[in-house]
Amino acid sequence: MKNLILRTCTGIIFLAAVISSFLLYDKVPAFFYLLFLFFTVVGTFELTRMAENIGIKSNMPIALLMSAFVFSWPSFCYFGPLFLYISLCIIPLLFVILLFIELFKNEGKQLTNVSVTCLPMLWVAVPFAMVEIMLSNGEIPLVLSIFIIIWLSDTLAYCSGRLFGKHKLFERISPKKTMEGFIISMVLTAAIALSFHWIPFFNVNGFTRPWHWCCLALLVILSGTFGDLAESMFKRNCEVKDSGKILPGHGGILDRFDSSFFAIPMAFAFWMLLQLLSIY
Repeated sequence: MKNLILRTCTGIIFLAAVISSFLLYDKVPAFFYLLFLFFTVVGTFELTRMAENIGIKSNMPIALLMSAFVFSWPSFCYFGPLFLYISLCIIPLLFVILLFIELFKNEGKQLTNVSVTCLPMLWVAVPFAMVEIMLSNGEIPLVLSIFIIIWLSDTLAYCSGRLFGKHKLFERISPKKTMEGFIISMVLTAAIALSFHWIPFFNVNGFTRPWHWCCLALLVILSGTFGDLAESMFKRNCEVKDSGKILPGHGGILDRFDSSFFAIPMAFAFWMLLQLLSIY
């Protein structure tokens, strides 16, 4: 009972912070930046620590700097193009420093060390940077809808899987996920997302047809499921149950955003496609 109360309180605080950072972006963009910079840094820390569990000697300071700078690129635009161009030089410089260190460190497998050091930059920082790009373009409703679809599909998949699940979706990686839960979640979530077309708040640029919302939901659900499985694969490979303990009852930042890391880039690409189609 105590664990349930703790999990519920943590979940409410987490959701309130994330949703508030979206809704308040126009007035207080620094709140979103600091909150998601924190998520980026902690997620990077969790991944490098997980890798240490199986003997991978990644360079955590450089991994943290790479992720922080990549996430911050959209924010650098506010300071003018010169500052942005200078900041773009930092990642290659950090990469050169990383290789220089690996030449002399001689611990573990160098290629693996470098790969794990750079992975959080692509897996964690880039999706979060895409969120800020959408927010800075006035797409607060779109960003909120993406996360609603992710959270809703996860909840429906869990509930329907518990009630009707018989066939495993990917037993080797995630024994609790079922085909029935996945299919029911996909159908119900897509149907709910379809209703966004008739809700004034969710009237965003490019999303002018009901099928736009349906396609967005299907893309987010499919890619989000792969993201969840990918993180489970990493955790099994690193022999850990949770990526971290920063969210009591929920695990780590990677555990909470695993679906988002795949779903956000797909949603971003679909949003960009609709923007191009609306122009031409």
